[in-house]
Amino acid sequence: MKKIDELFFELLQVSVGQTDCLSRGPEPEEWLQLYEMSKQQNVEGVCYHGVTKLFEFGLRAPQEVSLDWMAEAETIREANETAVSPSILSLCYSEELQDLRQRSDYEVKMLSDVIIQRLYKLYLHRELTMRDVMDYYYVLTANRGMNEPLKGGGLLASLSVRRFGRGMMWLLQHTLRLERQFMPFEPLEKEGRFLLSDVMREAPKVERVLHVMITYPLGIADLRA
Repeated sequence: MKKIDELFFELLQVSVGQTDCLSRGPEPEEWLQLYEMSKQQNVEGVCYHGVTKLFEFGLRAPQEVSLDWMAEAETIREANETAVSPSILSLCYSEELQDLRQRSDYEVKMLSDVIIQRLYKLYLHRELTMRDVMDYYYVLTANRGMNEPLKGGGLLASLSVRRFGRGMMWLLQHTLRLERQFMPFEPLEKEGRFLLSDVMREAPKVERVLHVMITYPLGIADLRA
């Protein structure tokens, strides 16, 4: 894992209120990397909220980066404020972040098993981003007491999604400090590290294909269908 990745996760944690400040001040070129990463992961609005919270600690992005970031955040805010209907997933976010969450093409019920299966499919298509991970984080923390382990769906399918879910728990714990009380699955670090490298687009293509074929054979069948 790259050092800039860890700094990005810290910025996410600041944004959602899991920590107050970064472990160190980013270099000018790192601020640009963080901004580009937030756009790649579709969380630029949420991350900008974290950027503004860092002002009180004397941490500021270079002016050009900061202005571009602010413009992106305002565009997202305006789109959300003028939307005909509110985003269901945005309602899981804290009030100060609801208008800064970038909308996705899907809005699903606030149920852990539905979300995890949707994320599983996004992963198989290599479309999983930190916005999706953050959605799951807020759904889990909003549904206190409702996060039961996945049920039904056939034994093998259930086991495949369960392993993915366990990897997601480690990913959420590592990137957003999700507490164990909100986890419907036991974290699995080995799978979580692989999922994280995939979300950050750092997993080698051949290694990823082999991993999916071996670990999620039913997922491969679904992709071919």
